[in-house]
Amino acid sequence: MDKILLILSTTRKSNKCVKEAVDIASKGNAVLIILFVVDYEVPQKIFDRLTEEGWIGGKPTENLFNAVLDEYSVQGKDKILEIEEMAKSKGVDYKSIVRRGKFLDVALSVVEAENVDLIIVTRRKRSGLSRYFFGSAVAELKEKVTCEVRIIDE
Repeated sequence: MDKILLILSTTRKSNKCVKEAVDIASKGNAVLIILFVVDYEVPQKIFDRLTEEGWIGGKPTENLFNAVLDEYSVQGKDKILEIEEMAKSKGVDYKSIVRRGKFLDVALSVVEAENVDLIIVTRRKRSGLSRYFFGSAVAELKEKVTCEVRIIDE
């Protein structure tokens, strides 16, 4: 196994998933590609809900939206630094990527560009009914790639 892609995002930052990815890369002498997706759909859904409930009057400005994305980017970079330290301590070669966009679109573009052998990703805890109505980006990712995908449920 040459390349392992660990996918994290605004809502997917499982320590269990991180540990497994670093351990597998260490044992397999693989390069660990750490991807943090700053998923712009997350703040949009939050703002939509807050507007519907009357907590925010009118549509939030572009400045507020970008400020939230900037904060998520900082959190992502902090998480990546933590993972890089863990990888270094185990002698794992790594590459780190932070990208903004839709989770699935960003993940698929990195999978294609990096030609990975294994993807490790966390699936957020949601009800079966929620997955039925709204789908699952992780399930869709698994359907669209040809490499192995390990899903860590939290």
